[in-house]
Amino acid sequence: MNTVSEYCNDNKPEECSVCYNDYDDNQLRPRTLPCGHTFCSQCIDNAIKNGQLNCPSCRAEHAATAATLFPINYGMEALIRKLKGIEVVPGVTVPAKPIKTPARGISKKLRSLVQEQKSIISSLITSCEEVLSQLGEYRGQLGDWKTCHLQLQDRLYALVEQNKSAMKLLELEDTSVVDMTTQGEEGKTQLQAMLGSLNTVNTLQEVDTTIDTADECSMKVEDWLKKCQELFPDVKTVHTSVKVQETIREALEMTTTETGATADPVHLGDSASTINVCVGNDRCRRPSGRPWR
Repeated sequence: MNTVSEYCNDNKPEECSVCYNDYDDNQLRPRTLPCGHTFCSQCIDNAIKNGQLNCPSCRAEHAATAATLFPINYGMEALIRKLKGIEVVPGVTVPAKPIKTPARGISKKLRSLVQEQKSIISSLITSCEEVLSQLGEYRGQLGDWKTCHLQLQDRLYALVEQNKSAMKLLELEDTSVVDMTTQGEEGKTQLQAMLGSLNTVNTLQEVDTTIDTADECSMKVEDWLKKCQELFPDVKTVHTSVKVQETIREALEMTTTETGATADPVHLGDSASTINVCVGNDRCRRPSGRPWR
């Protein structure tokens, strides 16, 4: 199947089907590729990438580093000279009689429409490049924000772990307090019982026995009181708890302050906070006011 460029080249053999410029004897000399298609030297050079050339017409691949590797299409040059009315005489090149050629190509009006369409497309390409650049910058900003969130998340995890450690110390301390409370309640109950017994003694033997028992209970309670003074409060537990509470409160206050400072949502309608692209109604219409179907 013929491509559009091949049809154009058939209609205008003196014109390169890529750049639509007439062949000349300098940078636009016609050169033929191994696949049989002909293009100007400049377009061939522009199409070579990494030692490889894809034919603009049939996409055949050719190894090449420069257009000069492909032969000049002398037949095409002779045809062009003939179309232009130039006769080649050995040693001298003189203009031959002008040859009437039929009108070729599209009319000026159509060329104007084509040029207008090319201008619209070029403008849209520029707009695409601008928006793509802005999207790249915006994505970079999103990446920075995600990194910041991850850092904050790590700090929050650290605070949570500190809080868990403090809670464990408080739980151990609470368990110790419960145990000592139980011992204290038992000692108090025994002392109250001894106090009642001392009120009812009648003989020397009862007095001796009751006093001995009361002394034993008193010693246990005194030992319990001493332990309570030595054990509570646990300095390490209290210091850790207070320090962690202060750290977390400061972090929460800072978060609240920062949130309050940026509480106003970003107005997406503002030009400074949106992707700027200017596409007017004129760009959504065909040349000469004809709407797109």
